[in-house]
Amino acid sequence: MSELPSGTRTTLGRHRTPASDVDALAAGRLTPGTAHRIRAVERGRRMLMVRAVTETARERGMDAGPALPPLRTALDLLLRVERHRPDVVVDLLEHPGTGIWAVRVLERLREGDRSPDEGDSELPLWAELGYLHCLAAAAALRSGTEGTIRLPVREDCVALPTLGRIRLPATTDCDEGARTPTVATLRIPRAGSGPAVLAAGERRLSLPADPGRASGNWQPVHRAAWDPERNALSVVLEDCDPYRDFRTRTLPSARVSLNRDHARRWQQLLGKAGQLLSARHPQAVELLATALRVVVPLPPTPRFRTASASYSEAFGSALISLPPDPVELAVTMVHEARHSVLNGLLHQLPLCDEDLPGAEVPLFYAPWRGDPRPLSGVLHGAYAFAGVTEFWRVERRALSGPAADLAHFEYAVWHSAVGEALATLHAAAGLTEAGRQFVERMAEAADDWPYEPVPGWPGKLARAEGADLRAVWRARHTRPDPGQVRALTEAWRSGADPRTAPGVHSRLRPDPQAGSPDARGELRRVQLAEPDALATRARAMGEATGRPSDLVAADVALLRGEADRAVRGYLEVLATHPELPSAWAGLGLALSDADEPGAAHALLRRPEVVRAVHRQAAERYGRSPDPVDMADWVGRNRSVCDAS
Repeated sequence: MSELPSGTRTTLGRHRTPASDVDALAAGRLTPGTAHRIRAVERGRRMLMVRAVTETARERGMDAGPALPPLRTALDLLLRVERHRPDVVVDLLEHPGTGIWAVRVLERLREGDRSPDEGDSELPLWAELGYLHCLAAAAALRSGTEGTIRLPVREDCVALPTLGRIRLPATTDCDEGARTPTVATLRIPRAGSGPAVLAAGERRLSLPADPGRASGNWQPVHRAAWDPERNALSVVLEDCDPYRDFRTRTLPSARVSLNRDHARRWQQLLGKAGQLLSARHPQAVELLATALRVVVPLPPTPRFRTASASYSEAFGSALISLPPDPVELAVTMVHEARHSVLNGLLHQLPLCDEDLPGAEVPLFYAPWRGDPRPLSGVLHGAYAFAGVTEFWRVERRALSGPAADLAHFEYAVWHSAVGEALATLHAAAGLTEAGRQFVERMAEAADDWPYEPVPGWPGKLARAEGADLRAVWRARHTRPDPGQVRALTEAWRSGADPRTAPGVHSRLRPDPQAGSPDARGELRRVQLAEPDALATRARAMGEATGRPSDLVAADVALLRGEADRAVRGYLEVLATHPELPSAWAGLGLALSDADEPGAAHALLRRPEVVRAVHRQAAERYGRSPDPVDMADWVGRNRSVCDAS
């Protein structure tokens, strides 16, 4: 029999999504009933995925590798565990690594088996299929179910999902340099009759009675409590599971793990972030309790560059770089939990219909991204940043000093961004009926945010941030009609009145090399939180990203309020880098501060037109016109001055 565990708690069934779930989730609320339904759907989805792996492997004659028993052996052990501890099987099915593994292995099965090429770090397929044996072994250990099972060894480690990993001694009976992973045998006795023993060649390793404690060659998963003072649920800091990172085809090295200092720092930050959330964000805690059970630590990043990611088939998991403080960690967790919850809803019913036959998927502006996004991406981002907006709305009243200024800025930026995204979603044709209901409820929840003015300086920087993001995006990804650009350039050359000159239409032409938002946003945050560090951080950022030094100097002048100096700086940049989107947008911001609204409007609303006419004039007439004069003239053109 090649069936999945099918006991009471793991039975596949039909799922119905009440309209009340859509309404509650759109408003950021997760009721116990909604949480139960989301988890049931995810569990059923994982069962189907594991079934697809076993059936596809059997059909293709790949369910038994050269060193491991058939997949049925693992399934039989899971069935035995499920009879008396169905909760353990449920937990392993819901384990994020199970979803990542199933997707990865199904792709390999459908591509056809192959042995790794010389220099290829990819595991043989049979060894990857052996993760199912590891899941079964973990289930047996957790439940005290007697059994013996062979497990794949990768980089001298044996993974036991949700528990940890066994690191074998440096020398085994495997020849040094051999590429094929070895196999170890795990013997699990009846509960209370001694330790489990792993046999690898001639070596025998006993596992500790308490798998939560490190012992010898045993490395347990790290855990951290949300809020230690309230005995809140714990979160796994996952650095043991080979399927913890979904971003690349290459599995993370088994030799890399959190060092003691980083683990302690993570536990401290998670505890303090949990206290903050419990005290001020109870609604967000409800989401996090369901949608974030595993954090995969990434290396530290500079402040304001926290990296995070989640994946639709790894519900309950988020990859997060070590943040500088609990507030940054808390808002990042809220952001990723929202993505995870929305993925769970999307597994129940579609909110977007983008599979139009014979048609290109339409792309849109999303303020949080540097690249054009499909409608589903706009929806995902709007939902995640609605949670971020609510977070900063509360925090800006609780904080003081520079931290409060930063919170005011973040609130204003994301409040505006979410509003703009909701307008895009309302106007788009690609939402399903459920999707339109979801967006309408999101808009109602946003309308319920009380009007709260933002103080002057953070508000000014937030408005500049919004204008900057859109201007850089337009300069990167839109291209004006060439014929209309020629006509407008000729009108400029002849001294025509720009108000009667022909207009210019632009089309979306995504630049695949321009995916990250412009770096000036990071500098605005530095200016608010650490103004004395602005110049130093700007130089370091420029060196790390290859941003021209004269552009960095102009950025610093802009943020310090030195408008005339910033204008001169951006003009110097354009003299040597006339195509640089950030320089054109920066010039527009500096001109706005210098009280030259016409040129500023053109550069911030239609930078691609100003740049194209400037380029055309230089190519046709042998000299580059003054960018400010050109922008001022173009800004009086009706198609530009009416742009909003």
